[in-house]
Amino acid sequence: MNTSNKAVQTIAVVITTYNNPKSLELCILSFLNQTHKNFDLFIADDGSDDVTRDLIARLKMKFDSPIFHIWHPDDGYRKAKINNTVFRQIDPDKYPIIVCVDHDVILHHRFVEDHFVAHEKASFAPLLFMGRRVDLSEELSKTITEENVLRFNQGLQWSLLESGIKGETKNILRSVRLDAPQWITKLLKRDRVYDLLGSNFSISTQVLRDVNGYNEDFNSYWGEDGDLFVRVRNSGVPCVGKIGYAIQWHLYHERLEETPEHVEMYRALLNDKEYRRCKNGITKS
Repeated sequence: MNTSNKAVQTIAVVITTYNNPKSLELCILSFLNQTHKNFDLFIADDGSDDVTRDLIARLKMKFDSPIFHIWHPDDGYRKAKINNTVFRQIDPDKYPIIVCVDHDVILHHRFVEDHFVAHEKASFAPLLFMGRRVDLSEELSKTITEENVLRFNQGLQWSLLESGIKGETKNILRSVRLDAPQWITKLLKRDRVYDLLGSNFSISTQVLRDVNGYNEDFNSYWGEDGDLFVRVRNSGVPCVGKIGYAIQWHLYHERLEETPEHVEMYRALLNDKEYRRCKNGITKS
């Protein structure tokens, strides 16, 4: 990166959503107390109804910076398509880094800062940075509200620790933020992130354009994130990650089932070292 421009760089945060205004509200509110303030929010809305539209309009009044709401009609699972629509609107010169999250996560108050620093301090650039998340229990998820979300996102709370001790919340130690030299991260095995989690990654905007964004051939649940990861990896772009950094907590919900056809597509792609750009992405070819 050009160090002379670091101070003015703005991060584009893309939040993917579909008809879950309660979780989306908590997610957006957790951006209010971020330590890194230089970011704009882009809501990639895969066809939600007017309840989500009204919520976003109300939340815009809480932020000094704009919230961009990009919507398309509901025509099934089209995460790849709506995200590509958003990516086309993001100017790489204004927004050199894109951070992607899902609507069902709460962000640590240093979440944006951690993603920014991961790119700023990298000895190699550009890169793909991959974070992880803590899976909250159903009971604990119900206790998080718009009134207490900015207390919850400060770090390891007692209620969170208690839920982890009981075995209800999964991966509780990921709530402990670790900002340490690389050798310590390796020693503690916190650098072992081998794949892309769609709710927690950041990428150079230009790299995302070079690999052509999401592959819209993945038009049902599962596979689009892995497909993107394979193309970035094959392009020679460093793919790095860290556990306990860029922390997020995943609100409980029933999980969707992956499509067997997409699982087979992804497995085939893993061995294709020449696959660097999809045809049905940000641009069509």
